[in-house]
Amino acid sequence: MKLMHGKPKHSQSQGSVEKSNQDVRDTLVTWLCENNTKTWSEGLRFIQSKKNRALHSGIKTSPYEAMFGMAQRIGLGDSPLAEDMYSS
Repeated sequence: MKLMHGKPKHSQSQGSVEKSNQDVRDTLVTWLCENNTKTWSEGLRFIQSKKNRALHSGIKTSPYEAMFGMAQRIGLGDSPLAEDMYSS
């Protein structure tokens, strides 16, 4: 995250930033309730992943695919866990 100070370059920018902040806040509150925790910092990576995988109507792809040219890999196979810990 990067904190920005000052006025937006376009008057409409502030509204879209506030909408995005509200969306992250609402999603985080839902995640906290679903996982019965108050450690909000743990939920941020899940929310970031969810937002980066979502289809963006303006670019017709996800932000992750636009940036890296491939779909985001998720799941146990992509985790740092040793395979024998999750395979049967």
